[in-house]
Amino acid sequence: MADYLILIPLLPLVAAIINLLLGRTVTRGKAHLVSVPAVAGSWFVSLLVLRDIWNTEHAIEQKLFTWIPSGSFNVPVNLYADQLTAVMLMVVTSVGLLVHIYSIGYMHGDGAYYRFFAYLPLFVFSMLMLVLADNYMIVFFFWEAVGLCSFLLIGYYYKRRSAGNAAKKAFIVNRVGDLGFGLGVIMIFWTFGTVNFWGPEGVFARVGDFGQTTITVIALLLFTGAIGKSAQFPLHVWLPDAMEGPTPVSALIHAATMVTAGIYLVARSNALFQASTTAMLVVTCIGLFTAVMGASIAITQNDIKRIVAYSTVSQLGFMAFALGTGAWMAAIFHLMTHAFFKGLLFLGCGSVIHGMHEEQDIQKMGNLRKYMPVTFLTFLIGSLANAGIFPLAGFWSKDEIIVGAWISTVFPNFGKVVTVLAFAAAFMTAFYMFRLVFKVFFGKENFDTEHVHPHESPKTMTGPLVILAVATILIGFVGFPPEDGKFHHFIGTVFESHAGEATHAMASVAVHNDGGALAVMAEEGEHGGHHVSLAMTITFGVISSVVAIGGIFLAYLYYIRRSLSAEATAARFNGLYNFLYNRWGFDTLYQERIVAPLMRLAYFLWQVIDVKVIDGTVNGIAKGTLSASQTLRKVQTGVVSNYALAIALGMVVIIGIYLVGFSSLDVPFLR
Repeated sequence: MADYLILIPLLPLVAAIINLLLGRTVTRGKAHLVSVPAVAGSWFVSLLVLRDIWNTEHAIEQKLFTWIPSGSFNVPVNLYADQLTAVMLMVVTSVGLLVHIYSIGYMHGDGAYYRFFAYLPLFVFSMLMLVLADNYMIVFFFWEAVGLCSFLLIGYYYKRRSAGNAAKKAFIVNRVGDLGFGLGVIMIFWTFGTVNFWGPEGVFARVGDFGQTTITVIALLLFTGAIGKSAQFPLHVWLPDAMEGPTPVSALIHAATMVTAGIYLVARSNALFQASTTAMLVVTCIGLFTAVMGASIAITQNDIKRIVAYSTVSQLGFMAFALGTGAWMAAIFHLMTHAFFKGLLFLGCGSVIHGMHEEQDIQKMGNLRKYMPVTFLTFLIGSLANAGIFPLAGFWSKDEIIVGAWISTVFPNFGKVVTVLAFAAAFMTAFYMFRLVFKVFFGKENFDTEHVHPHESPKTMTGPLVILAVATILIGFVGFPPEDGKFHHFIGTVFESHAGEATHAMASVAVHNDGGALAVMAEEGEHGGHHVSLAMTITFGVISSVVAIGGIFLAYLYYIRRSLSAEATAARFNGLYNFLYNRWGFDTLYQERIVAPLMRLAYFLWQVIDVKVIDGTVNGIAKGTLSASQTLRKVQTGVVSNYALAIALGMVVIIGIYLVGFSSLDVPFLR
């Protein structure tokens, strides 16, 4: 199978190149006939890779070529697939394929149809290469390629100013995180002498050879990149604005590709993070804050895609604090389940927008289940999964994350606080998702029925919705029984494989700190992790269900039964409502404190330094030269008598100077 690993990223790349070169003249409105089979082929090969790794429990590696051979700095381009990679390959290609199929109907008639179906497989290619890479340099290269593709797709409607601004915002904000990631790669090479993951001289095998401070700095720099890509506080502001791109792009970015890259990076680098409790604490706090913040903002938004976007921010926060508390398998499990139900929700949003003739305000919808039954049913399934209702996908993975925080050996006491706040975020998640469902699909029709005629989407759009809905119902069962399912046995080896290195590093620190939590964590690492009792699993499952049902019931009271008034509540807590509606003020804060001062500085550098100083100096010299030449050219009159007079006068002057000069000298023949 190793010889065919290259086909996984190569097929989407070929499709992208064909549509870019021949789209305007050949493929045009049939560009999907190139892209869809290519991604389907990539999905099929990924399935074969998953099967082989599942059966053999061994990684697959394919060596391609050496990119940079420069002294001790050697960067090979090799493909490496282990259990974590296999899961990511299936997530990216499965959701990517369904998004491609869905886009056939959604983008039908678009003027740049071929361009869309060139960018989309290019995005898939970049993400596939990112997860297949076996060293940090190649990861970083395709990390940037993913950012480029997101810029192209978010700004796909480039004639729309808001789309262009959103694309620039996403690109620039991610550059901040990518700077940290880039510095992390440099420090990895400076410290380890290599950027390769594997081997006896690889990064992961030698974590225990260096001090905790060094490892902490490296881990935090890598996490800075993850903060940008996975939209964690304080670099989360780009993701909601990414809604300006076509809805299939939103599904691909928010479910399977760009935002999962940061979570993947931390999970892949678990040996580094496990060796530093400081880094783990930072990841936990950032993720927890992001989960609560994103959920609270989603409660007040009215744009259907923006609500689901902030839901993505919140769920990524869940994954991040799961990684920070040491619940590695739960984080990746949630990444996988989230990809399916969030892809379903975004494509469902697209179906609603398509049926409502591009309307996105949920206040102008209502009773759409009457017109769009398939969209309604599939969207309801996705919403239940996102809320964490048994037995859908979100229930299994989110519950594991919360249990993992409660029993965390990394932060035994703080883990309890994390759990309580996670339940609060879960309650808000259930509330805002069913606020969305009830406002869009129930109640009265809040649109002009004379001119707006909602309709169900074509089969090319509803087909992927049904497939994703079925996956959302079933995918969670791969993690059954909780904490001990087939998924856990499969993916767990990735994190156990570094137990020795992490244990060695943590044990060294534990001795220095007289034992404590790190010693317990080191002991856990030796035994491959903790075990959860059946009673605890059932207890937390019940609590999670009660919390989710409570959030749904509160939404029911507000928007169906109307025994509570949303308007009255908003008026009563007007300050809090505006605070949440304005997204905690982060966009305003960044605009006033960062963007505006930088724009003033740029204006000063332009008008004063560039125009007046640099251009003024250059132009001043040019003008001086021109002025002098204009004055001197008047000497040339073209009259011969004037030239003769000038020559005569010149001779008189020269002779005069000669005579006066030599008369003062004691020269005999001049006396």
